[in-house]
Amino acid sequence: MMDTLRSRVSWRRRQFALLVAMSLVAVFVAQGLPTAPATAQKLGGQVNYLGWEGYDDKAAFKPMTDQGVVFNTTYIGNNDELIAKFKAGGAGAYDVGNINSRYLGPMVKQGMIMPLDESKLAQHKNLFRAFKDFGRVDGKLYTVPVFFGFTTLCYRTDLVPKPTWDFYKDPKFVGKYGVAPNPLGDIYVWAMVLGKGMDARKWTQDDLKQIKERGMAEFRNAKTLVATPGEQKDLLIRGDVVLTTDCYDAVAAGAVAQGAKVASVIPPGPRKIWVDMYFIFNGAKNVDAGYAYLNTALSPQGQATMAKTMELSVSNQEAYKQLPADLVKKLGYDQANELIAGSEFNILPDPDAKAPNVSVRDLYTAFDEIKAAVKK
Repeated sequence: MMDTLRSRVSWRRRQFALLVAMSLVAVFVAQGLPTAPATAQKLGGQVNYLGWEGYDDKAAFKPMTDQGVVFNTTYIGNNDELIAKFKAGGAGAYDVGNINSRYLGPMVKQGMIMPLDESKLAQHKNLFRAFKDFGRVDGKLYTVPVFFGFTTLCYRTDLVPKPTWDFYKDPKFVGKYGVAPNPLGDIYVWAMVLGKGMDARKWTQDDLKQIKERGMAEFRNAKTLVATPGEQKDLLIRGDVVLTTDCYDAVAAGAVAQGAKVASVIPPGPRKIWVDMYFIFNGAKNVDAGYAYLNTALSPQGQATMAKTMELSVSNQEAYKQLPADLVKKLGYDQANELIAGSEFNILPDPDAKAPNVSVRDLYTAFDEIKAAVKK
């Protein structure tokens, strides 16, 4: 009888342990995180991160550090710096990273990032449907979108009317606005307004001449250049400028929180979307942790954590269920699919561009010439 009782207790304990294990696996799978303990041995070790500060939020990636992963971080000050650092370090120097989506084509062509196995990306199916084909080149998936937004203008609603993209011609704005000098960001906006599209592989030298003329006029009529989002906010609060370019919702929200009447607006017409993508570098030494990194970045919990901190729109529809209602409204969740689908992703010129087509160097040269000609 005692042996039978012990057998029953032992059986029940095994069943209970199995149920607990199955429950934990279900939770991890639902969140898109690595399951334990089966993959615990695959994680741990070093993960070398190259990208923007904040996009590696420690709280968001805590599920990985809890499993023993140690992140070595290298931050970039601009997108081009990532390319330079990767080339300087060589394959194997970095495991994971993030960058603006316009760099996708050149990075794939130069063999910088590896194609992804979609079966290992548990949350990919929960992205906004407008992102279904994002990150693909020749049918292969190379990157996943995590953050996105739209280029806006921020303005003082109590001082000036709602602006159009031609604000720089309007006497109500001339000499009263600030320009945020973002070389490629500005050039793509100017091209968009001129109807050139977002695919710079199709731009000719004549197109660039027109884009440069548009930019020159905008710089010439500005009051000042604005170096950072924080400076944009301060200038708008004080009323030193009534509008700033290349803005985003968080700038306006910060100004409103301090009592200023500031709004962020996408003027009527075409929209310029920006998307920051996450990927695994070719030559990564810790590929398993690389997939864990992507899954954590795509998970509702990871995205909600980062969205609360940075007030940026995120790609996983499920993440919005974990955000405060006011932030969901501010990020425009209800219109996200339509806004994404109605926007064109920007693409860099072909790395081997030949005349009459433009090269990336041509774009930077044009921007530098604008700044040199119109000093603020």
